[in-house]
Amino acid sequence: MPETKALICMPASFNGYVVPGSLPNKCSKCGQPVWVSPSSWLICHDNPGIAIFCTLCALAQVKKAKHPKIEAITPAQAEEIEEYHRTVSQ
Repeated sequence: MPETKALICMPASFNGYVVPGSLPNKCSKCGQPVWVSPSSWLICHDNPGIAIFCTLCALAQVKKAKHPKIEAITPAQAEEIEEYHRTVSQ
């Protein structure tokens, strides 16, 4: 089975923090609306055809894969996480 590149995104139904500048999209598997952050759009731009999965579909894919390769977060993704922590600690 060929390796599938996928980006995991938070479902739009999640009532938590949404990174400013995030745009709605849909899960490639189930069609559920998801939020795609600005750093994730950069990943999509650099990887044409990458699948966008909601967290539930991503978990199912990881469970099916025998040896899933999970990439490290990018510096831009780390900045978004740090921004979140600054926001909630104020």
